[in-house]
Amino acid sequence: MTHVLTRLAPLSIGPSPLGGRGLFADAPIAEGALITSASVLVLPPEETPLTDQGLLRHYVFDWTPDAETTQYAVAFGEISFCNHSPAPNCRFDLDKENLCIRLHAARDIAAGEELTIDYAYEEFPFEVVAG
Repeated sequence: MTHVLTRLAPLSIGPSPLGGRGLFADAPIAEGALITSASVLVLPPEETPLTDQGLLRHYVFDWTPDAETTQYAVAFGEISFCNHSPAPNCRFDLDKENLCIRLHAARDIAAGEELTIDYAYEEFPFEVVAG
């Protein structure tokens, strides 16, 4: 398993109008561009109940391997600061073989714009965390 760390766009983390902190583009990003990537730590399935009850639930990605198992992964990088939007300007790809997540621009993104992803929930399951 190899993950080559990638960041092709200048980014910053700052206060978000969506709540808490967010990830922002510091320069224009073209549709389809690979923005950044992050290695992940896959949490054991037996830790899922603990993760669901704690603050970490706001920052994990669904890494579920099959219909019987719920499993999460923590992304080590700025991707974890992407806030939810039902109309996101980014998409992410889970690379389970190489244990990484890649963030791509779903459309052209302007400098200063917050980068958002769709958490893929039918209803937002938790409150926004300030800070």
